[in-house]
Amino acid sequence: MNRWGVIVLIGLLVGCYNQPQVDQRFALRVYLGEQYLQLKQFANAARNFRKATEQQPKNVQGWWGLARVAEQQGDTASALSYYQRAFQIAPENPELGDNYGAFLCTLGQYDEAQRLLKRDVKTRGKENSGQENTPWLYCFSNEESVSTQ
Repeated sequence: MNRWGVIVLIGLLVGCYNQPQVDQRFALRVYLGEQYLQLKQFANAARNFRKATEQQPKNVQGWWGLARVAEQQGDTASALSYYQRAFQIAPENPELGDNYGAFLCTLGQYDEAQRLLKRDVKTRGKENSGQENTPWLYCFSNEESVSTQ
């Protein structure tokens, strides 16, 4: 084997070796972000989710984590931006759709939230439509009580 063949082989082996390590670092960042979020240590949670998005920008978990941190801090503009980013990456994720829809309800964006609900019901099927969407029912019952006042 010539010198270039050895270099390519070493490069491939190094690339294969580093991939699991990158995945482990990403998983650790998401895990730490979740733990800090539960402890309401928002700066630490945001730092870990941000690093997760730097490591894997096309993975929904980091963006979704940042959205929840911003939401809990009352930064609705940032939360909306992060939710939109996460939803662009994984629009088929029903839990993300529920969280994003519930967030839109808190902003009073009922039409968009209802659009998500209808899409989720079609995606999940009618047999599951009542159980997962309990937060939605509360949202839309509030909308009706607000609109009748």
